[in-house]
Amino acid sequence: MNHAKPITRRVLAARLFSGAVGLSAAAALRAEEKPTRYRGVSCQTYVFSQVLPQQGKQLADSLDLVFGDIHAAGYEGVETMAEFLGNPALAELLAKHSLKLSGIYSGGVFHEKEEGKRTVAGLAELGPRLKKHGGDVLIVNPNPIGREKTDAELETQAAMLNELGRALRDSSVRLNVHTHAPEMRRNGREFCFNLDHSDPALVWLNADINWIYRGGGDPYELLTRYVGRVGSCHLRNSVNGVWSEDFGVGDIDYRKVAKIFEALKSPIWLAVELAYEQKTPHKRSLAEDVAVSRRYVKDVFGV
Repeated sequence: MNHAKPITRRVLAARLFSGAVGLSAAAALRAEEKPTRYRGVSCQTYVFSQVLPQQGKQLADSLDLVFGDIHAAGYEGVETMAEFLGNPALAELLAKHSLKLSGIYSGGVFHEKEEGKRTVAGLAELGPRLKKHGGDVLIVNPNPIGREKTDAELETQAAMLNELGRALRDSSVRLNVHTHAPEMRRNGREFCFNLDHSDPALVWLNADINWIYRGGGDPYELLTRYVGRVGSCHLRNSVNGVWSEDFGVGDIDYRKVAKIFEALKSPIWLAVELAYEQKTPHKRSLAEDVAVSRRYVKDVFGV
């Protein structure tokens, strides 16, 4: 008996087009159907801000080039910094390179009440602007302060995150809270506090898996615990603790992560976020690293 899955019209169309004119590998990545738990795969622009200055360029002036490299590698979306919402050419460049704005990122003070209110007011204004560009995810990382925050400061922070999440909800934008290493101190005290003391309907998790690992957390245990709160994800790996040139095999078993993500509560964007440090090897161009990373996402997550 033939148990082959039926071919959908979308897949059939992609195969016919491929046979007729030769579909590029990057286009093929976008054409195939993806698991419904994923909205697509995007690329964070942070690593370009590291590399471009070495060429005498700045990210703000090079979005056309950067978006072109991201599209050519097969990505469907791009994630970038909140400041670029003010770029008058952003909408045109997204359309030119057939990219969706999967999210924008910002820091901010949340642990102090008065400063937190100013942070919330400023970031809430980004909601309608983000929606105008087709995006609906704002990622924030509460600013570290060089020491552990007190319980009172964390209570204030959680309240401010709720307030921002509520304001963004009015614009149909979802707030996702991000982490770096400082929030992972003492078994992820701040990381867990942000989620355990905020409203699940208002505050979601941007799961930056490598930062969880680098900060000393167990990414598999924490992802399993909070999988119902995951609203987006950053993908990066390291080898023996050193950030990899591309997203691939390393310290974190992303096949195990993909298995955990089968329990996601709503579809999310997967965002490759490469970052280079002093000991990171460099064997290829950044454009090639971005393309290699995209293929690994497809291999591991099926999208």
